Amino acid sequence: MGKRSLPRPPLELLDLATGYQRSKTLFALVEFGLPTLLAQGSLPLEEIAREILIHPVATDRFLNACVALNLLERNDGEFRNTSLSEQFLVRGRRTYLGDLFLKYDQTSYPLWTDLVPKLRGWQPGTADDNTPKQSGQDKAYTRAQHNFSLLIGRALGEAFDFSRYRMMLDLGAGTGAMSIAICELHDELRASIFDLPEISEVAHKFVRESLLSERIDVCAGNFKKDELPTGFDVVLLANLLSADSEETNRELLHKLYRLLPDGGACILSGWILDDNRTSPLIPVLFCIEDIIWQAPDVERSASTYLKWLKEAGFVEIEREVYCPPTSMIVGWKRTTLRK
Repeated sequence: MGKRSLPRPPLELLDLATGYQRSKTLFALVEFGLPTLLAQGSLPLEEIAREILIHPVATDRFLNACVALNLLERNDGEFRNTSLSEQFLVRGRRTYLGDLFLKYDQTSYPLWTDLVPKLRGWQPGTADDNTPKQSGQDKAYTRAQHNFSLLIGRALGEAFDFSRYRMMLDLGAGTGAMSIAICELHDELRASIFDLPEISEVAHKFVRESLLSERIDVCAGNFKKDELPTGFDVVLLANLLSADSEETNRELLHKLYRLLPDGGACILSGWILDDNRTSPLIPVLFCIEDIIWQAPDVERSASTYLKWLKEAGFVEIEREVYCPPTSMIVGWKRTTLRK
């Protein structure tokens, strides 16, 4: 009998199975504070080992793993940051995201160990009040999340023409980062950010820090129960509709349509699924995280949001991926300002 040919090693499956090791290497790099240490210049292995208090052999393997993952570079026996780590993992910079990634490690990752029972036990919620509140929203995490939202807000400010508008309502604004970044790009734009009272207190601090208090108002309230600010001609809903019920979301879009003036625009922004629901990958995976959190619902596909906007009366509805995997869907009350 001839020899049986064996299948090639399943590298795709191995890549999937070792994804955890890759992310834990990133988290350890941040926890050691290595990018911040190396921001002043490259260092030899032995000095890094002394600084992070691990054996030189373990340091060697760890640092080379970071090199393989494009987190560090090695040259003549010394290690330095890659441009990626230099920009996003050096503590104290406006683009620092390290504490955001550590929160993934400390809060998100442990929950995934219960994925199977969580999937089996989840049912769509009947009340939006079931939306879980993540614990541990400490100052470091809030700052890192704010920095991340600043990046997305700046990208939105560059992708969408805000110059024709005068007042933006940023509904469910969180720290106000999106409004801050957009207003920094558009000097004539004012913004009113609206969120729950405890979140609005945090937003006040970030707005004051941005020196934009004269152009950005912070309003506290619950959009499901309270009256919304008026006088806006563009409304931003960033990451607001993904976990609320269909009934709540459709009612909100109808309400916003009535409040917008002729020519006003409604912008939905977030990790929106493509209609095939298999891409972009990160939103697909975060839908599973919503289920693990036992959220009342999960992220929808673009066609669902287009349908809801059209039912509310919006026209010329468009979708654009502007900061992958973040996309926006824009509808206008009428088109007079676009002609």
